Amino acid sequence: MAERLAVLLYGQVVGSLDRVTRGALPTFSYDDAYVDSGSVPLSLRLPIAPTAYPEHRVEPYLRGLLPENRETLGRWADRLGAVPDDIFAILAETGWECPGAVQFCHYEDVEDLLSRNAEYKPVGDDDIAERLRELIDEPAGWTMPDEHWSLGGQQEKFALTLLDGQWHEAHGSAATTHIIKPGIKVLLHQAVVEHLTMAAASDLGVDVAASRIVRFDDQWALVIERFDRIVGGDGSVVRVHQEDFCQALGRLPEAKYESRGGPQLTDMAGVVKKWSSQREDDLMAVADFAAINLVAGAPDGHSKNISLLLAHEGQRRIAPLYDLATGLSYDRGAAERSVALSIGGERIFSRIRRKQWDKAAGTLGLETDLLVDRTRGLAERYPDAFEQAVANIQDVPGANEVGARTLPVLREHCKSLVQQLG
Repeated sequence: MAERLAVLLYGQVVGSLDRVTRGALPTFSYDDAYVDSGSVPLSLRLPIAPTAYPEHRVEPYLRGLLPENRETLGRWADRLGAVPDDIFAILAETGWECPGAVQFCHYEDVEDLLSRNAEYKPVGDDDIAERLRELIDEPAGWTMPDEHWSLGGQQEKFALTLLDGQWHEAHGSAATTHIIKPGIKVLLHQAVVEHLTMAAASDLGVDVAASRIVRFDDQWALVIERFDRIVGGDGSVVRVHQEDFCQALGRLPEAKYESRGGPQLTDMAGVVKKWSSQREDDLMAVADFAAINLVAGAPDGHSKNISLLLAHEGQRRIAPLYDLATGLSYDRGAAERSVALSIGGERIFSRIRRKQWDKAAGTLGLETDLLVDRTRGLAERYPDAFEQAVANIQDVPGANEVGARTLPVLREHCKSLVQQLG
């Protein structure tokens, strides 16, 4: 039996997902009226045009909206009476609140979706703490597993809204403003590591999502401000459409790493050159993404950890960076440390020199000296910024331990990077 879902952007029906049989992947088509007057595409991979995009073209964007953790996705599917791979069925039930400004619903529910009131229900620290406890089920250690950091995006998280200093659950048409993360379960004090890494980067002028470590009753968590939400002066929360580079380049989440066939620097540069409203700034933002992951010793700077904002007025730009976390706090044995996104064809820290940055500059269309000077400046100042970030949260459990483990390795790492740049 044929099925159809309405697709909305910024509160307007812009097209539909269609499938002919249960369990099948859907196609996507823009409405004729939106083809004539629309300015924001569902995805850069799905530009506004009078065509029906086939399943293989639509799937990467849709899968990028859902949890990568198969266990989490399985729980969702069980609760909805669907199977984990049935994207259509899952979005039919959960699509009223998605990353960015996209929403999905059955056509008969469009009026209900648009007419809902925004309801914010105050929630106390004890309730938030209980949700955090539910996400803890195994001990953590100081050994970084496998090659990559996120293990396929398996971080548990939930979203809340912060208004006038009070946390709220968002109901009806209400939107959330912050992501709450207890950290990766198998890595000790990972939430602290992530915050310190991002705080140090921010201190050096890298555009990253604002983060802090917050105590809820007896639980501590990483709290990150959503860059796809804007809080107005009247307390209203507005959704901003966004997609990550994995979605924009039509890759499935399992191909987010370059080493597994995922996007390369040249692919990201191509997206910016074709679509960005502030091309030079965004090319430099992509360069910063590569540089700060190298300088911080962060192994997980893949294509799902950098996104584009697609504003209602039609502007397109790189979003603040997120999920930036050094791996230098953790043991790796004899393995050579590397970045997820190669620079000039190299991923191993010790092999990335001026020659590689020269190639990267050519890819981005920027001056080599600009990139080298930026990377050198970050490497020279980053350890001190990290140390200051530790000092700023000394009351947080694990902060001093993370600093003591990380700083000696980080200083040696950054010293080597400066020497490699010549």
